[in-house]
Amino acid sequence: MGGLFGTRLRQRRRPALFILAPLALSCAVFLATPGAALAGMAEREPPVPVLYLLVIGAAALSWVMACRRWWLPLAIWVPCALFISSLIADFADPVIGAAVREELGVLYILEADLAGALLLVVPLMFANIRFTRQDERPPRRGSRRG
Repeated sequence: MGGLFGTRLRQRRRPALFILAPLALSCAVFLATPGAALAGMAEREPPVPVLYLLVIGAAALSWVMACRRWWLPLAIWVPCALFISSLIADFADPVIGAAVREELGVLYILEADLAGALLLVVPLMFANIRFTRQDERPPRRGSRRG
């Protein structure tokens, strides 16, 4: 039916960004606040919840980019690889690594390695999924391939 003056009313759909952004921001603030005050090396290293939020953010961004082009998640992979390599280099340093193991424990290093591995694998996984699905599609009518 019509609205004012017989014009047709349209539904306005909110983009998912306006719905998910405040939720993600509130989750990030909640998870990033430390429960206890940490000092020393713990101030320099990112907390574990922040690392996992980076993994979730990179996964979401990679998925969205893979929906557009199969190779776009590779653009996410390069900064992630540089970030993780700098984090792992701190753990490999004899002075900094020993201080991190003493203050934060070996479990922190294992969780940071796991988050780093996920951060490196997820963009490549979405690119691979999209690339293989592109090969399985039947050719369009009127295309040169078929």
